[in-house]
Formats: sequence, structure tokens, C-alpha cells
Amino acid sequence: MIDARKTAPATYDVLVIGAGPAGIAAACSAAESGALVAVMDNNPRAGGQIWRGETREHAHTREAQSWLDKFAAQRIEFFHSTEIVDQIHPGLLLAQSSGAAREFAYRRLILCTGARELFLPFPGWTLPNVMGAGGLQALVKSGLPISGKKIVVAGSGPLLLAVAAHLREHGGEIRLIAEQASFRRLASFAATLLFSKTKLAQALAIRRQLSGVPHKTSCWPVRAEGRD
Repeated sequence: MIDARKTAPATYDVLVIGAGPAGIAAACSAAESGALVAVMDNNPRAGGQIWRGETREHAHTREAQSWLDKFAAQRIEFFHSTEIVDQIHPGLLLAQSSGAAREFAYRRLILCTGARELFLPFPGWTLPNVMGAGGLQALVKSGLPISGKKIVVAGSGPLLLAVAAHLREHGGEIRLIAEQASFRRLASFAATLLFSKTKLAQALAIRRQLSGVPHKTSCWPVRAEGRD
């Protein structure tokens, strides 16, 4: 990996937007095929929201360490703290970094910008301390203290359990996991994990971390109340 905020070839074979797990994997695959590759991300480090704050020397998981090592070993130009401003025309993007603008020419563009939380409004959803699960997780990874805070995690999907486990690990008091899907649908999804030993092991590890935490299905918030 090359820090290339100041120097860069005129045209890249492959330009990857986003340096999370998907962007890292795409860039490494392209670089291994001999392509001239650049990766752009608005964060100061590679890793995205999933591996935010992790480094090769201090990775929390073997998977993160393995991919970050691989990314660093490849001849990939990494433009961190860089954001796209506009597309000048197909094959040419305008971006900015530290207030300075520069152009990026490419032959192939890969977008790995990650997931976006889908927030379904309900009464009280704009109150202080009501926030997206992924948003709170990102704040905690950035240093927000939550030790002793009472937290209810609500929504749908495997992310709920992963976020709840992460918040509990950092001292949060998880009062409830409210899963919108029905028990039957959740059981059907869980059955698919039997075909993947790795995912099954990860799921069981998360469940152990959340031992004793109430987990309700067919459950979702209808109102949030409070003034503090």
C-alpha cells in the first residue's frame, strides 16, 4: 500500500471507492491480476465501519489483520481522507483532500461504499440518544464512553446482535434486543448458518457474549419518550 495523496499516475486501471472489507478485497484482487489500482476513502485509515480503529498491529480479529496485512503488502495507491466532489465525465472524477482538489482518471470504477442504515421514523425518533445502531457503534469505536448506559437495540437483521455484543463489550447495559422479524423467519435464517462453519462459530460466539440479554421477535418501537 502506498500513501498517494500527493503523487499519482494520470490514469488507473481500477479505482476503488471505499476502503472497508469489500473495497480492500476488490483492490487486492485487482492488484494481484497486475492492474494499476488506487483506493479512495474519506477516513484516515483503511477498514471502513466494520474495522474502524483497527490497525495491522492492533487488529481485534484474525480476519481483519489478514486483510489489512494483504492490503499493505500490495502495490495499491491509497488516498485516505479523500472525498469525491463530482464526476467531470465518465472516466474522470474530481475529489478533494485537505482542502485541495485533484482529478482521478480511471478505466474501471468499483464502488464499495458500504451499507446505509434504513431508519423508519416513529414518534420520538429525533429525541436525543435515539440513533442508528450502526451510528452508535461507529461513535463507540471513535471513543464515545457508554459504560453503564442503558441501551435498547431495535431493528432487524444480524447487525443487531453484532452491535449489541460490541456495546456490551464496552460496558453498555443492554436491556433488550427488539427484532422486528418473526421467530419463524429468524429460525429459517439461523438454519442457513449450518452450512457455514465459520459463520456458525461467529454467531455462537456473539450469542455467548449476549447471554442473559432479552431477545424478543416480532417486536419494534412504536414511540420513544423522554426529555433528557
